Amino acid sequence: MSFNRRNFLKGLGLMGLSASIPAHAKQENHSTSLLESADQAQSFDFATAPYLQNLTDREVSICCIFNKPCIAWVEVLDNNKAIVETIYQVEDGMRNANTDLFKFRVKRNGPSLTYRVAAKEITRFEAYKIEYGQAIKSKEITANLASSHQNSVYALILNDIHENRNSYGVLYKKSRLPKKDLVFLNGDSFHYVNNQKDLTDKLLKPVSAEFAGQTPMVMVRGNHETRGAFARSYKPYFDYPEGKFYHAFKMGPVYWVVLDSGEDKPDSHEVYAGTVDYDGYRLEQKAWLEGVLKSKERKSARHTIVVTHIPFHHSDEWHGTKHNKECFHEVLQRNKVDAVISGHTHRHGFHEPNAEHNYYVIIGGGPKEGERTFIDVSAEGKMLEVSLVKETGEVLGTFGKGKG
Repeated sequence: MSFNRRNFLKGLGLMGLSASIPAHAKQENHSTSLLESADQAQSFDFATAPYLQNLTDREVSICCIFNKPCIAWVEVLDNNKAIVETIYQVEDGMRNANTDLFKFRVKRNGPSLTYRVAAKEITRFEAYKIEYGQAIKSKEITANLASSHQNSVYALILNDIHENRNSYGVLYKKSRLPKKDLVFLNGDSFHYVNNQKDLTDKLLKPVSAEFAGQTPMVMVRGNHETRGAFARSYKPYFDYPEGKFYHAFKMGPVYWVVLDSGEDKPDSHEVYAGTVDYDGYRLEQKAWLEGVLKSKERKSARHTIVVTHIPFHHSDEWHGTKHNKECFHEVLQRNKVDAVISGHTHRHGFHEPNAEHNYYVIIGGGPKEGERTFIDVSAEGKMLEVSLVKETGEVLGTFGKGKG
């Protein structure tokens, strides 16, 4: 039997988005005192290992979350593991402190960065009295960082993990790339996000344990990331250029365009209760897309790949699908991109250019073990190769450009 996305969601009880929230909220209220007691008893520690975000030619962001309020910093190390620079997160003259989330913007000095994150628990934070508790440090981490000027880039694209936490490590290791410069998580890592613990335990812990401290991660929002009580508090845990979920950048010979496809239902649907405007948001992106595809940076790239969660070809007839197509397809068609890579349907698909679209449409599969997929992107100068691969090793589709 083929894997059906709608049946999968029904089995999770997700079709009525608001149905499970009151019971969950009630359960959280009843257990608040127990959670507070547990928090007080636990030792100060990392809630997640460090993870890399927003790589540019000049800087990279190192993010980290702790289980108690603290002050934290990054120690940049030389080849002998000696500290050569100590970096704090500073704004308005104040070092970030007495909180659990930190984002350090670290200047690059070449293609390699060795670092660790250190922190001290804050046990008392008053106007004239600050006291510290336990001090901790992460392991030493070395990241080899790509740049826009290099002749090659290798990227892994995953989608629709849906809280199957072991999928990150399994698929990362199954990838056939000689190295990984970037990992894109192309939406629906979650069913929904109700609190920070959902975010840390279901995503950030497994990816930081597997790769995200060494390989920068691009978190693409899917429709399930828009759902839940924590959806509006989700963005600060990542670092996006210009603070937008949608963005574009050149890395190696590829110009990457990340679109935020929004929800799949009409804005007027009862489950949103008047709280969303994704139609307006997609129109905002359309105007932006017209500009970036004509930019000097894009013209300097040999290839252009678009990454967006909801595919607008070979998909369904839901409102979100149709409105994404209405907003983006003609723009992409006129500007001759190489491929649009998506997920969402839980049915893998590899579609060559045809009369309907002049670019490849590649759709990653769903979260069922044995049926999971990954997408490898390799670009070396004029050569571009994109492969959709099943976790069993079966190549479901591949295309090459610029090969002799």
